[in-house]
Amino acid sequence: MKKIEHHIAGFYESIAHLFYGVAVVDNHVRTEEKEVIKELVDKDWTFAADDLDSAETIFAILKKLFAEQYDKEEAFLNFKKFFTEHRELFTEELKKKIMQGANKIVGAFAGINKSESVLISRLYFLMWK
Repeated sequence: MKKIEHHIAGFYESIAHLFYGVAVVDNHVRTEEKEVIKELVDKDWTFAADDLDSAETIFAILKKLFAEQYDKEEAFLNFKKFFTEHRELFTEELKKKIMQGANKIVGAFAGINKSESVLISRLYFLMWK
């Protein structure tokens, strides 16, 4: 996480966009998916850096995205843009953590459907192409 400190707010915003996009990719957001996102953020994405609370930042952005019913493709593209502009920040460990989180979200309710599978594939190829 050391390298990310200069881009911390944008990083957390991109994670929120990704998690939102994953949750709404099939046009249905289930309570189980929201619960998994909350657990992931609380467990795996809670850090304090430069007086910025990561969980608070991620949750605030997620709340706004859900309230606005933000476009799922735009959400993914926001993550993609940050990732491609700051690829050097994403270590193998961090990329694995992101993939694990995305997989947990899509697996939260009745397994993975086609649209979720496609998005997970896109994420994988983005990070390891």
